[in-house]
Amino acid sequence: MAKRPAGCAACAGAVPWQNPKLRPAALQNVMTAESSRTPGHTMRHGGARTMGLGGGTADFSTSVNPLGMHPAALRAIRAAAAEAADYPDADARALEEAAASYLGVPAGAVVAGNGATEIIHNICRHTAGRQTMVPDPGFGEYAAAAGACGSPVSSYAASPNGTPHDMPRNCCVFVCNPSSPAGRLMPKDAILEAAAAARDADSLLVVDECFIEMTPGRDESVASRAGLHPGMVVLRSLTKSFGMAGLRAGYCVADPNLASRLREIRMPWSVNALAQAAGVEALARPEYLESTRAAIRRGVDGLQRAMRDMRGIQPHRTDANYFVARTEDPAPAVVSRLLKRNVLVRDCTSFGMGHHIRIATKSPAKNEILLEALRESCRA
Repeated sequence: MAKRPAGCAACAGAVPWQNPKLRPAALQNVMTAESSRTPGHTMRHGGARTMGLGGGTADFSTSVNPLGMHPAALRAIRAAAAEAADYPDADARALEEAAASYLGVPAGAVVAGNGATEIIHNICRHTAGRQTMVPDPGFGEYAAAAGACGSPVSSYAASPNGTPHDMPRNCCVFVCNPSSPAGRLMPKDAILEAAAAARDADSLLVVDECFIEMTPGRDESVASRAGLHPGMVVLRSLTKSFGMAGLRAGYCVADPNLASRLREIRMPWSVNALAQAAGVEALARPEYLESTRAAIRRGVDGLQRAMRDMRGIQPHRTDANYFVARTEDPAPAVVSRLLKRNVLVRDCTSFGMGHHIRIATKSPAKNEILLEALRESCRA
């Protein structure tokens, strides 16, 4: 296990893997199965299509909007396709302006990208060579992007209630709110306190809020404050919240100096014309997310209520549209049984949790398919 910087959170409590004494030995440094990428090796996340599965697979492994894309965004795609022979705006200015209006921040504070993943890599290029700290467990792309830029990477124990207690100097620190894979929200006051500490330590706090718009009940976002904090940048993904995963569109919010630097690093035309058009339409309809959050709450509550009556599986509490569940049998065995029933869930072995799966709520009809498959697969 990588040595943790002094003062990093090492909390135990809400769920078993947050206790360092219980964490599997597989979590050496941050090199999980998801993040241990060598040149020429492609990361294996992204749902059924990435895994080469057929269209008949009910996919609960990806945490995207269960209502799908807004009809207005679909219409915008069709209109933009008619003009696809022309280059898109290289700077995606209309998309950045739409995101700025959506959040109530200056347009100069927003930088669009080819999904949040491109922005993660651009941030790591900006901080190349500096120590990078990533949550453990957490999204493997943070470590992969930092490593690709030659930055040394260490991990800190992820907590749903906090960030590293002592901010190291000249460092890039990633936090995910809500956490991944547990789906627990951190209070915004804790995030802003960490941002102030990062500023004072000449460090950068990267707050991944790609799922935060799908957390019913609480608003802990700091995106509208990011432009005021030189020590913080906030990531947002339209692909998750607005059901546009296949289009690849996202953005970040940062103070004007950092935003300008990230625009210089960004590849020209990184956001295609269809994604720009759909993103502008989606961001103009924030009420769509109200319907989404209501559907998510119903879906998660229904899934967890039914699962508590099952043998061989125990769901954990979540604040998001996804949650983890402990399985009596090893997670790969359960995932394999579910696949035989054309149901895909996320195997959390890649997070170092060999007896956990992650599930994202979908439509009521699909959720019933999942529950029936779980009843058969978890007691096999």
